[in-house]
Amino acid sequence: MRYHVDGTLVDAEAATLPVDDRGFAFGDAVVEPLRVADGTPVAWQAHVERLFDACDALGFDPGVDTAELRDRLDDTLDANTLDDALVRLSITRGRKRKREPTTATGLPLADRLRPPTDPEPTVVVTANPLSVDRAAVTLQTVRTRPIRPAAVPAAPVTHNRLDAVRAQAELRRAAPPDDDPAGEALLTDDDHVVGGTASDPVFVAEDALRLPALDEWPARTATRGLVRDLARTEGFPVVEDDYTPADFRAADEAFVAEPTAGVRPVARIDGVDVGGGPVTRLLAHLYDEHVVGGD
Repeated sequence: MRYHVDGTLVDAEAATLPVDDRGFAFGDAVVEPLRVADGTPVAWQAHVERLFDACDALGFDPGVDTAELRDRLDDTLDANTLDDALVRLSITRGRKRKREPTTATGLPLADRLRPPTDPEPTVVVTANPLSVDRAAVTLQTVRTRPIRPAAVPAAPVTHNRLDAVRAQAELRRAAPPDDDPAGEALLTDDDHVVGGTASDPVFVAEDALRLPALDEWPARTATRGLVRDLARTEGFPVVEDDYTPADFRAADEAFVAEPTAGVRPVARIDGVDVGGGPVTRLLAHLYDEHVVGGD
């Protein structure tokens, strides 16, 4: 495999960042996964806007525009002869453009933490072969809490994903011996669902599509908004409100919105059978036709 690192295609084994790059040192970076189908990025504009909005929320310029980023993505796909892939677009704040001499003991930690006024962002594009998994996923509520937006703006898009890492570790610990853990976690705040670790949960009840009201919380994926808008275009009632895990368990049907499969049905939530249904199947079809197909 070959990856695009800081403007240059390199072998995956040689794809490295300097240890003083802020993305490595402090997680001071943003990342957006997206699917490529038949050589075309799915919902390209939505993903790029989300990525650049996250840079803006953290207060640094991405250092590339949409056209340049697309060129680097296309070069990465061509270098790996990939038509169907999972691509990760990463932009770190990078390093200071101007090097200044330091004392033998280096800069104090507080000075090292302070973002430079003249950063040189690092852009990384990786691509790996993708086989889309449409099998129903199981969800489980976890005690791990998501990173609050007041602490880290656009947290689901940053390199700081320790909430998701801890949630997935919790799922593994909770799994019975010799059994697979639940595929996705339900992250809650004050008992209200705000998302999964890498997806956005949605359910159907009382003939309406129901999504957690995010308020200041950012969506876990760009796919959430795409699916919501598809439902509205079809004239299907869409309600965004505060929902608990119990609301999801009592749903008529449920699915997750994610960058790879788009719409993926949910088999069980906290051990309770839920399953997909006609609305899930319809939205999955519409997503494949209009979003993946680019209509």
